[in-house]
Amino acid sequence: MIIHRVFGLYLAVVFLAGAVAGQCASWDPKFYAYCVEMGVPGVKAHSFPEQVGMLKDAGFDGCGYAIWLGEEMDKNLKIIDDAGLQGYIFWVSVNLKAEQGKMYDSRLPDAIRKLKGRSAVVCVLLTGFKAGDPQGMEPGVKVLRELGDVAAVAGVRISIYNHVGNWTESLPFIVEVIRKVDHPQVGFNFNLCHWLKVDGNADYRPLLRDNVKKLFVVTINGAQTGTKAWTNGLIQPLDKGDFNNGSLMAFIAEIGYAGPVGLMCYGVPDDARDHLARSMAAWRKLKGNIR
Repeated sequence: MIIHRVFGLYLAVVFLAGAVAGQCASWDPKFYAYCVEMGVPGVKAHSFPEQVGMLKDAGFDGCGYAIWLGEEMDKNLKIIDDAGLQGYIFWVSVNLKAEQGKMYDSRLPDAIRKLKGRSAVVCVLLTGFKAGDPQGMEPGVKVLRELGDVAAVAGVRISIYNHVGNWTESLPFIVEVIRKVDHPQVGFNFNLCHWLKVDGNADYRPLLRDNVKKLFVVTINGAQTGTKAWTNGLIQPLDKGDFNNGSLMAFIAEIGYAGPVGLMCYGVPDDARDHLARSMAAWRKLKGNIR
């Protein structure tokens, strides 16, 4: 009888280990890039169609851009579609101090509705108040619920972008805002470079684990820990820096994050085709090690 129990326990452990291994093996997130050729002094950015072509040639699954308003939205979405890519994030600024009804461009709701049927997240940068200012809570909750309702009709989601200098620059504060908003379509970003700048001395694991259901966007890049510089510091190609992206990716796979992963390229001074290819090679190696 004891032998049977021990053998049964052994089989249960083997089964569980196999299940976990199978889960890791199946983790294969889409990979996209954004802010390509932005914030690079003296560099003239390629045209939008050319950038989309570069991303396709480098093997990316998609891209991210500031959301377009009016006719430009239809035109640029078609360019992405024709390239066989996906637009995974589209960002927009919302000024919480603006007059009611003027916190964002009146064309924004229509632009969000045009994303219907896409695997897209609208990332919101909340400005107008100093970081964490309690005066921003009432207008912030109101506008996020409002945009969340629009997103629900379109079948997309709204995510607060953690960005240095914004009202919501700190992730612990963002989580507090999300709980007050309490809307199924409203969640948050984990943008590595901004996390390192603001909350880098903290452990990201408890926060992400406890709030993974509201984790809508994860973006990474190569980064040098302990620096405050952006270019050649907190934002580098994925093959540079000493931050352990492998551990971060293994962790988000473990906690069940199933969305795409974005590559932040803002301020990277290298030739775009070169650094995108290097980052893609680093991504494939990183992802392979997780399996």
